[in-house]
Order: sequence, then C-alpha cells, then structure tokens
Amino acid sequence: MTVTEPGVYELGDLFKAADVVALVKVLSGDTENYDCAVYKGEVVKSFKGIQQGTRIYFGPFLGDKLGYEYVLFLRNVADPITPKTTATASYGTIHYSKVFDQGYSSMETSYECVFDGKEIAQQCDYGVRVCPDYIKIPRSMPAFPSKENDAPFGCRWVRKAIFNALLDTLANPKK
Repeated sequence: MTVTEPGVYELGDLFKAADVVALVKVLSGDTENYDCAVYKGEVVKSFKGIQQGTRIYFGPFLGDKLGYEYVLFLRNVADPITPKTTATASYGTIHYSKVFDQGYSSMETSYECVFDGKEIAQQCDYGVRVCPDYIKIPRSMPAFPSKENDAPFGCRWVRKAIFNALLDTLANPKK
C-alpha cells in the first residue's frame, strides 16, 4: 500500500485538471460488487464535459451520502470497470469517472446555518464544503466558519450560489 498526500490546487487549476465538473445527485452506491466504491448519480448541473441529466458512475472513495448532491471534479477512466462476479452485479460493466486528489475533488453540498449575517435567514443557506488547505478558493470568497473560529485545519462552507457562479465563470471565461 502506498500512502500519498493530496495535491494543493487553485480552484481554476482543479477545473482545468478535470475531464468532468458537475453538480451530481447521488442515486445509489455499490461497495460489494466492484474492487472500489462505485456510485451512480445524475448530473443536476454541468460545468464541463458532460450533459445535464446524464447518469454517471464515479468513485472510488467511501462516504458519499445517498440522495445528497456533490460538486464533482472527475477524471475519466479509459477502461470500463467490471464487477467481480456477474451473478450479483448491480450496474454491470460500466464507464467510470474517478474522484481524484485523494477525494478532495468531491465537495458535498448541504443546507447549513454557518454563514455570516445578523438574522437566521442570512445565516442559513445552501453551501459547498471545500477544504481550503488543499483546494484554494479566491480570497474574495468568504468561507465559514472563519479560521479564527475553527481549528487551523478543516473544511469550510462557501455559499453554493457564489461557488456555482465561479464555476460558471471558469466554464465560460468570455462571458
């Protein structure tokens, strides 16, 4: 077994390194029939390399939550992934995309109450969980909780609408 550290990417460089960038809803997962965890998802919003509404298979990291949406930066795998046995294979032989950077290129989305604002309505919003020690976001993009209120290492939440707008800009730089 080889232990590797994840890379440190500027968000724009992560976007360039990925074959597919999309907001994906996890529909199901299979940890039994393949050599790694494989998830089936539906593309809710595409930023790069795939059509909205497409069903996609991805992995290999455990922990994605069924029914949740993730912003995924994926690399396409050349060869299809084949189940260990065909008798119980839930997806069969499939084309597969890989979450890279030791899993940091998969970012959970969720409704959270961690943002700034005096009123609850301002503090609660849909967010994207980014680990800025590995994925560098622009300084102009506020992340919560702030480093002053949290441990030195940790993942933080950014507002989903702002994050998606940044991905739209990376996808269409001339707009």
